[in-house]
Amino acid sequence: METNQTTDERILAAFSALILKYGYQGATTRKIAATAGINESTVFRHYQDKHSILTELVATYLQDIDQIDATFCPTGDIEVDLQHIADLYATFVRNHQAVFLLGLRDAYRFPEISHAVKQLPMRLKDRLTASFQEMVRIGEINARVDVKHEVSNFILINYGNVVFNAIYPHDDMGVPTAQFVAENVKTFAQHLK
Repeated sequence: METNQTTDERILAAFSALILKYGYQGATTRKIAATAGINESTVFRHYQDKHSILTELVATYLQDIDQIDATFCPTGDIEVDLQHIADLYATFVRNHQAVFLLGLRDAYRFPEISHAVKQLPMRLKDRLTASFQEMVRIGEINARVDVKHEVSNFILINYGNVVFNAIYPHDDMGVPTAQFVAENVKTFAQHLK
């Protein structure tokens, strides 16, 4: 397997792919090594165990959340801004589907997964709260709005749609992202004015 990825990146990519296919328990270090194209001993030279791989994977996802937040700048049009945030969130979850689905499938059985995966929505909530507060400051969101409550609502509606689309890709359970953003996020934005 020739690639420009570092060994750590190959291990993380392999782990992520295996989580999607087999779940946490089925993503063995042997399978991780085979998928990454390395020896199993190399996995252990880079990571103590599967939990340390998960911790590193979550850390990279947290950096991605921070990067998304760093690029957000309110335009003054709440519909445009919330649609942009919803698009970013849907893309983020799609790109990091392994950890989100892991949280749904295995967190109840493995406390270390629950602790690790919980960091993602908490970081997102912190970042969105700051963004919503800035939108209140510039008059984009009504000052009487309970920002903390509405951030939670916004995350829930977006997360719910993304999860439905991930779990039921060929059913009519979720709403296609573009339609969801155009319709539901627009309605939510109106609610905040």
